[in-house]
Amino acid sequence: MNLFPCTLVYVDVDVSPGPNSTNRDPLAYVSQAICLNNSLRRAGMPKLTIMTNAPAVVSQRLEGMAKEHRPALMTLKATIELPKNTPFYAAHFKLDLMDQMADSLPADTMLLLLDADMVALRALERNLIERCAEAGLGAFDISDQVFPPYGSDCVVADLEIVADRRLRNPRWYGGEFLLATPAALRRLVPCARASYARYVTEIGRVRHHGDEAFISAALNVLVDEGQGLIEVGAYQAVGRHWPGNNYRDLRWFRCCSFVHLPGGKALLEREARFSEFAPDRFWRQMRMAHLRGRVRHALKRLARLLSVERLATLSAYALRSVKS
Repeated sequence: MNLFPCTLVYVDVDVSPGPNSTNRDPLAYVSQAICLNNSLRRAGMPKLTIMTNAPAVVSQRLEGMAKEHRPALMTLKATIELPKNTPFYAAHFKLDLMDQMADSLPADTMLLLLDADMVALRALERNLIERCAEAGLGAFDISDQVFPPYGSDCVVADLEIVADRRLRNPRWYGGEFLLATPAALRRLVPCARASYARYVTEIGRVRHHGDEAFISAALNVLVDEGQGLIEVGAYQAVGRHWPGNNYRDLRWFRCCSFVHLPGGKALLEREARFSEFAPDRFWRQMRMAHLRGRVRHALKRLARLLSVERLATLSAYALRSVKS
């Protein structure tokens, strides 16, 4: 089974950067995709294809690269319509991307849909690829990262609103990684279109916005109906890393095939300036960003603690004043 690595770069100068992006350049995601493509080449995987609604503009950004090192380009046929102030606006168009891929991929090729703000550290295990090909789908279950901070009742409620049904075992899937055969895509896309329609209708009611909401709902529905799905996170196919986060020991990510850095976009954009991806150089930068993040987290916790103590002191002083 062959792999077709692909990422979405949706360009719209009227849309604000995503919630996790600080770069105002509408083509910043092209730089991140360049880094991802360089890392794929370094890991011995197929080159990346950028699917975009603005191929001419993206092509100009790639002109400074050697032709043999450039990602491939495909034109996205965008059909989705929603307010441009919707959080994670561009990510919604992944549904159009999957729709196109369902009809264009050869039967012996799986779509490997990746977010641009990722790097490949090593090739995916052949055994995992075969398992995903047999099941039809491989997805990244991040329920353990989403349920605790937002509350399981809230997350499950959002999934079931968008799915329009009670789900047997609701799971939340990260949008940064999806492996799918063309046949599975042809089952997933209509289901995701239906969940997207309900998501748009209920967008003021659900708390979670973006492609993860309606794609996760669709994946849950398909699984309940008997669709096979391999949870790839357990195989360390992908890990999601936030600078300074203690969710996992930093060393765990070194064993992942892919690392997603939603809070490390600037690091990836700097790395894209090099013609070749160097894992050791990248890892040093990632480790430094992680340590800086740990310091920021510690300072924030200290500031909160001092604020609470100061508030308690002021409250005690006010109480004594009232009594006197």
